[in-house]
Amino acid sequence: MIKISELYIYPVKSLAGIQLSSATLSPFGLLHDRRWVIVDENGLFLSQRTKAKMATIATKLDKQGHLTLTYNNTSIEVPKSRESTKKINVSIWNDHLLAQHTSTKVDEWLSAILEQKCHLVYMPQNAERQIDPDFAKANQFVSFADAFPFLAISQASLDNLNQRLKAAININRFRPNIVVDGCQAFAEDHWQEFAINHVEFISAKPCSRCIMPSINQETGQQDQKHMLAVLNRYRQFDKKIKFGQNILYKNSAKSNNQKISIGDEIKLK
Repeated sequence: MIKISELYIYPVKSLAGIQLSSATLSPFGLLHDRRWVIVDENGLFLSQRTKAKMATIATKLDKQGHLTLTYNNTSIEVPKSRESTKKINVSIWNDHLLAQHTSTKVDEWLSAILEQKCHLVYMPQNAERQIDPDFAKANQFVSFADAFPFLAISQASLDNLNQRLKAAININRFRPNIVVDGCQAFAEDHWQEFAINHVEFISAKPCSRCIMPSINQETGQQDQKHMLAVLNRYRQFDKKIKFGQNILYKNSAKSNNQKISIGDEIKLK
């Protein structure tokens, strides 16, 4: 039986994630996943690709969904109410949308850590960042994730990679939302449709990887450069390294407020 073995959300794009035992579904994906993003003065999103230190900024959410950030034993709360009325035009890959500025104080705190002037912004509930229409129907939206609401990876795929590496790595380098057990390595490459607790999902395409998996998520250092060469030898397709499967809802309207949990079965169709 294929089942969920781990669940993760990443409230702020490219900052540290939060492991969950159960997650609520929202139209954007897992509730609170990548609803915040850090942008530069021009509104361009920042990520570990150029700021590996971002991995070491921890995130925490209380029961009401209020966000706290922590770095080197210093913490700052993101205001519970949107204290700023300022809107910032965010550029994320080929998409452009208005996001809600959160706090000048938070901006200053992050700017000092990242050694670059930046802003923390939030994606409001009425935001409409359309998923690539080659894969999704109209009015299916995604948060500040790279392209799709979910990323799934099997534990067997990671185990297969670790057998080829000098030192084993943690699944968090690949920043999945859903980790599954009970299938063969890279079985997720071939999934088409599946259901979890009667919520139906569609596989979009395997996830193309950048340098981020080579970054240690605890230290913020790129300490596994050779891993990219290893992956390139056996996971290169169309001149790109593929690892993990991008997922979206079959019908996002039926997903809102449903829950998925560790131990839930993945029922392939």
